[in-house]
Amino acid sequence: MQKKLMATYILIISLTIIIAVLFSWNKGNQYFRDTVRKDTETKGQLLIDILTNEAENDSLDFQAFADRYSSKSEVRITLIDMEGIVVADSDEDYRIMDNHAFRNEVSRAIKGEIASKIRYSDTLGTYYLYTALPISIKGFQGVLRLSMPLIEIQNIAIDMIKYVVYGILIGAVIAVIIAYIVTKRFMEPLGQLTQAAIKISEGNYNDKIYIRSKDETGKLAEAFNDMTVKLSLNMWKLEKRNREFESVLSSMINGVIAVDEDYKVFLYNSKLNQILNIQEDIVGKSIYEVIRNTTIFNVLEKSIEQNEYIVDETIIKSNKKDKTVRVYANPIFAPKRASIKTMGTLLVIRDITQMKKLETMRSDFVSNVTHELNTPLTSIRGFVDTLKNGAIKDEKVAARFLDIIDIETERLSLLIQDILSLSAIENMEDEKNSSDNNIGEIINEVTEILNPKLEDKDINVDIRVKKDVTYNCNRNRIKQLIINLMDNAIKYTEKGSVIISCDESEEDVIIEVTDTGIGIEEQHIPRLFERFYRVDKGRSRNMGGTGLGLSIVKHIVGLYKGKIEVESNIGVGTTFTIRLPK
Repeated sequence: MQKKLMATYILIISLTIIIAVLFSWNKGNQYFRDTVRKDTETKGQLLIDILTNEAENDSLDFQAFADRYSSKSEVRITLIDMEGIVVADSDEDYRIMDNHAFRNEVSRAIKGEIASKIRYSDTLGTYYLYTALPISIKGFQGVLRLSMPLIEIQNIAIDMIKYVVYGILIGAVIAVIIAYIVTKRFMEPLGQLTQAAIKISEGNYNDKIYIRSKDETGKLAEAFNDMTVKLSLNMWKLEKRNREFESVLSSMINGVIAVDEDYKVFLYNSKLNQILNIQEDIVGKSIYEVIRNTTIFNVLEKSIEQNEYIVDETIIKSNKKDKTVRVYANPIFAPKRASIKTMGTLLVIRDITQMKKLETMRSDFVSNVTHELNTPLTSIRGFVDTLKNGAIKDEKVAARFLDIIDIETERLSLLIQDILSLSAIENMEDEKNSSDNNIGEIINEVTEILNPKLEDKDINVDIRVKKDVTYNCNRNRIKQLIINLMDNAIKYTEKGSVIISCDESEEDVIIEVTDTGIGIEEQHIPRLFERFYRVDKGRSRNMGGTGLGLSIVKHIVGLYKGKIEVESNIGVGTTFTIRLPK
């Protein structure tokens, strides 16, 4: 910027010098020529007066007059008659000179005018000033012409121009120096403002401009500093709001995606990537490139067409697992001051796979509970009606019916007890009544409790417990867990043995229950811990199972933040491994 200003100043000064020199040359040259012309006319009038006096004294000699007064007046004197014939000349032989009647100044003087003319002399190689005056004396009428070279005038004009140029150049140098100082002083604050503006554009709002000047530059610096403070504050507020907005978006459990009127994405959150399995940045892309789902497109387009809130459900296909999602579409209304009504459409995509699963499980649970309760109640009611109708009189039949009623009542009691236990465990966030318990002792107690079942099926139990393995827990809760696992193992083992082991690592207490039973097909393993789920429903029900044992086991393990794993081979057996973190 400073270079441009200096170049402009130099150009202006140069043009000023050229104009001044040309103007001075023209005016100076014209002035000297006018002065010489007037001086020549004055000399001519004096010479005419002298010539008139000599003519009255009858001593008139034109050539002698020209020779005598030419050197005194420092001009060339030529006398010409009315016909244009030269009668005397101080510098040339008048007898061989051409007729001068057609010379401009001579012809005008013949007519009675005083005339001057500047002509270039090829012979002498310089300009001459010719001044002709009409003359009328005793015995002669004609023209007195005075001529003198202008070389001296030109030399004087050139000398004058030199001094003018020297003065202008000195002034120009001084002007350039002053211009440099002024532009430098003027550009320094502008340079500071420029550097500060560059830093602001790079995100640095801490720099200040210190200019002590109180002129417009100083006021500009003060305004710039105020602007920097306000801009910094506004940027801080904007960044804070953006962080809050991004935090809210990233914390949402639903996927959010906003599209403009051209169906291009301008906002989305990370949860959307998880739900739709998107791996790339989708801002600026068309939603039709990002999502491949007809239902979502229909919801979006319908919301735009009707300008209202639309909801629908769809299934998102995935390589891992299909997801059921609920799609909400709502127009994004512009502020009241805006010229447009809507700015696009907001889509909220909620993953309801687990909710659908829970709804299905709840429905299945109600159905299963109804069925499980209805079966023994129907049996009890049937036998009671039979007894009322006379079977009570037959002691053997009555005794058998009462035994069946007792069995069904016990089964109903166990079912209700398991439901209550499961409900109680589900509603617990952590175990409150806990203490250090020896796991080996608990396993021995469970073995004694289930010993009659082991003897009835002629199954051996192999206890492999590391000595002094303790765990901070509710004794009855862990006891219930082991009972359910061992009871399950005994039920599905026809021959062989049941192995229960307990060990510990630096991080976990590990409990394993292994049987040599019929095994479980792989397709059933993921659903083993669901309420009332049975691999073989008829067999499980005949064995007296409620279908809630493994579900209770899973919730107890979850209560202690543990993990449960199942390995099974058909015809070989099944192993349940439980890891409880210390």
